[in-house]
Amino acid sequence: MHGRVKVRTSEEEKARKEKERQEKLKHFKYAMAKIFTKRKNAEQDQEQLDLTGKVLTSNPDIYTLWNIRREVLTVLSKTSDSEENVSKLYDSELSLTEYCLKINPKSYCSWHQREWVLTTRSNPDWKKELALCDTYLKLDERNFHTWDYRRFVVSQCKPPLQEEFDFTTEKIYDNFSNYSAWHYRSKMLLELYPDLKGGRPIQDNHHKHELKMVQSAAFTDPDDTSAWFYQRWLLGAVKATVQVVAFIVTPRKTTIAWNKCVSFDYVNNNINVYFNNNITSGKWISCNGHEHDDLWILEHNEEIGNDIDIKIEHRQIDEEKEIINCKQYAPCVYVGKNKINFQNQYSEPVVQELTEQLKACRQLLVLEPDNKWTLLTTTVFLHCINAKLYHKEVVENLQILKDLDSFRAGYYNDLITKWNIEQQLPSDYQDDSLHYKNGFKEKLTSLPHLQYYSYCKTVDLSNQDLTSMTLPFLVKLQHCKELDLSGNKLTTLKGFPNLELEILNLQDNSNLSSEDIELFKQKHKTIKVIF
Repeated sequence: MHGRVKVRTSEEEKARKEKERQEKLKHFKYAMAKIFTKRKNAEQDQEQLDLTGKVLTSNPDIYTLWNIRREVLTVLSKTSDSEENVSKLYDSELSLTEYCLKINPKSYCSWHQREWVLTTRSNPDWKKELALCDTYLKLDERNFHTWDYRRFVVSQCKPPLQEEFDFTTEKIYDNFSNYSAWHYRSKMLLELYPDLKGGRPIQDNHHKHELKMVQSAAFTDPDDTSAWFYQRWLLGAVKATVQVVAFIVTPRKTTIAWNKCVSFDYVNNNINVYFNNNITSGKWISCNGHEHDDLWILEHNEEIGNDIDIKIEHRQIDEEKEIINCKQYAPCVYVGKNKINFQNQYSEPVVQELTEQLKACRQLLVLEPDNKWTLLTTTVFLHCINAKLYHKEVVENLQILKDLDSFRAGYYNDLITKWNIEQQLPSDYQDDSLHYKNGFKEKLTSLPHLQYYSYCKTVDLSNQDLTSMTLPFLVKLQHCKELDLSGNKLTTLKGFPNLELEILNLQDNSNLSSEDIELFKQKHKTIKVIF
């Protein structure tokens, strides 16, 4: 038996580790008690730095201790007799953070402390910090804490943006699965290569280059999400314009609907309303009570009768003026509608690139028919290239995705709803009806673009898959008198907005209780509720 190393039993080992843990805990409690006593007594000295430093080298994520260190450093730097000693203090703090980052490179507190030191001291060495980022990103190129810190350093020392852009290229080619690098790249792309002539976010040649690059990444590992997300961002980088979509005037209310949310200042400064060629003044109020909204109400003192000439003038950002003339739809009811087009406006070179990548996605689908990312990207390409032409195939693909990716079935249902409504809206805007009803067989699961139908007097949302979560969106139906919500999945009427309804149909919502209905009737006494 001599000469053999004694092997501890599992119980002995467990007891030994427990003893060590208790000993560490004892020292920790003692140190923390002493630190807080000194803080209470305002003893902000070197001993406090030593005590907190010792604890932090074991556990860098106690943010309170970093706060205490900042208090002490602030006092010591003000009472120091020389700039050299102050620099030594801050150098020592940087050394501590670096030591802590070796223990935990993802320590929020350590990175934040480092930022504080560098923005507090008088002589920060930003080149050294950039080199530090390079070192940590070599160890872990996907550490988003380091990427966040790098963006901070770059914002301070401002190296050539092209160098940073090239750095992201290098890191992406090292590992395509680098969401932080893709994200950082997207920020710089807009600054480096804006399409100033065409008014698009990105110049055509660089847009095409990025699409090719991200395709290589996505096809290298189709199951990795980072490249697919960047690709979706690229597809959304299109020219965006602020547009009035509808202007409605009735004796009771005047509203203006937009294709996207705009501020009070924008509406107030860029919209002129004319009644019989006389400009009308008034006060704009957000439909939701928000600073930005896509439906605004105009309070004015004009008397609304028949045969009035009503129009609005929209001064756009490019200084062009857009005129929308209202048409009388019913006695004392005037509606002005704009031309509606939801098709993304890409340049011809980018459309050609998307078409080529669509072919590649179709080929990949043959090899991997169950890959959800490839199928979703194929679907998005179809929608981006020609939403109207490929709409049937787009919906069929989304139905397949609901089975392939059941956890996100709700997302695919909402996409179907949104894109169906976008197909229906242009034709609805060409007729003079004040009625809305879903024109597709797929049931609505959400209520996007509802401000476009703010002019409707009757709205039929019966026999859909709407839940009570959608009720607040009904606030966009400011001119609705009859609303049919029968045959849905409502469970409560909480969140139902104040509308000037005359009739509300709530039949066949099996989870709505009679108590809910009675409470609603008491609150909205002028509405006839069918239940």
